[in-house]
Amino acid sequence: MSVRGFSQETRYSGYHRTREPAEDAELTHVRPGTPCGEYLRRFWQPILMVSELGAAPRLVTILGETLVIFRNGKGEVGLLHKHCVHRRASLEFGRVEENGLRCCYHGWLFAPDGAVLETPGEPPASRLKEKVFQPAYPVREYKGLIFAYLGPPEETPEFPVFDTFELPGSESVTYCVPYGCNWLQIMDNSMDPVHSSFLHTSISGPQFSAIFGALPVVDYHERPLGFFYTNARRVGDHVWIRTHDNVAPNMAQSGAVTSLDGGKERLFGRAGFSRWIVPVDDTHSKVLALRYFGPRSDPPRDADKTPEAFQMLEAGGLRDRSYDERRRHPSDFEALEGQGAIVVHAAEHLGTSDVGVAMRRQRLRASIRATQAGERPVQPMDLAKGGRVPSHAGDTVLRAPARAGADDRAAILALSRQVAAIYVESEALADAERQLVVERRLRELSQ
Repeated sequence: MSVRGFSQETRYSGYHRTREPAEDAELTHVRPGTPCGEYLRRFWQPILMVSELGAAPRLVTILGETLVIFRNGKGEVGLLHKHCVHRRASLEFGRVEENGLRCCYHGWLFAPDGAVLETPGEPPASRLKEKVFQPAYPVREYKGLIFAYLGPPEETPEFPVFDTFELPGSESVTYCVPYGCNWLQIMDNSMDPVHSSFLHTSISGPQFSAIFGALPVVDYHERPLGFFYTNARRVGDHVWIRTHDNVAPNMAQSGAVTSLDGGKERLFGRAGFSRWIVPVDDTHSKVLALRYFGPRSDPPRDADKTPEAFQMLEAGGLRDRSYDERRRHPSDFEALEGQGAIVVHAAEHLGTSDVGVAMRRQRLRASIRATQAGERPVQPMDLAKGGRVPSHAGDTVLRAPARAGADDRAAILALSRQVAAIYVESEALADAERQLVVERRLRELSQ
């Protein structure tokens, strides 16, 4: 007997699905020595907002390592292993001094780079401090974020600066949002524009803009640093083409967040935010981000600069809502954390709308295995032009009325590919020149 093409044995088959396969450890486990953890350690990672670092040392966990971060009296930031190299006391209880951090247990003083400056309990002639070092990592403060490099020191890459970081007339504000799940399911979400039509619109009600309820025409473009994709839809006589960057290993950029509805022409608008999905450990993550305000992203709005507004924009809904509210209007928090601490890929059934997720996982696996084989990952600054890494995230809205009798989705796809080609062909230009060239070519395309 069969019902709708399924055998009797497949109906009510919950009992036979109670044993889930293991998670894909190669892509999800990030602790020291794991394949993915070693790959991620080859890149600079944001670990903290500058505003979170006060006068006292504090713990910070990144990629499964719990470390101690501090700022000495000279303003220098140090990132040290938690346990003192002498007798393993926790340096979170150390005392910050002019030159470094002094351990509470025996008074050893450590410089930000891990050098032992003083061993006061040892004889004056002791040379012990010349023979040992406190394990430490290099850090860099930039745009209100503190970045660290946790990989082999002999392979330290140049610090990456993207064109979106330094746009004239643009203001950036930092934010941080914690997630109770593995980093990869958040990163996968950034390669899945289709979910916005359902989770953020038709299911929960418009959490961003009602126009997102229309299924987009999506097209993916593979690049040396990862991917960018166009996410296009019709808005009356206009076509709104949103472009998203998905940069290896864990950075994403998207277009304007609050200022567009797709009904007015816009030429080469730039990113509304740059966000890094940073693994805390295997089952916890945090998003550290730069939110942009300016004429080429979102206009300055004081109301959008509150932590609550950032959290709303990050995930489509606040975490501290009531359970009933979260059930009736779920957001990214509920969808992603609801997959489990580490989503089990072998239990999924991917469809055509998941092509971006599948492409990115395949690329990630290849990059992890190449790193394990001793290859150096492509770094952002390898692709820099004039000291900046070119990117594509943003919004273009062109007047392009639908043609009677034509396949409109095919026309939208063709238009989005022309826009993507213009973006790519202008990568080598400095920002100001690139803006002028792209605007001119987009205006010609619209006409």
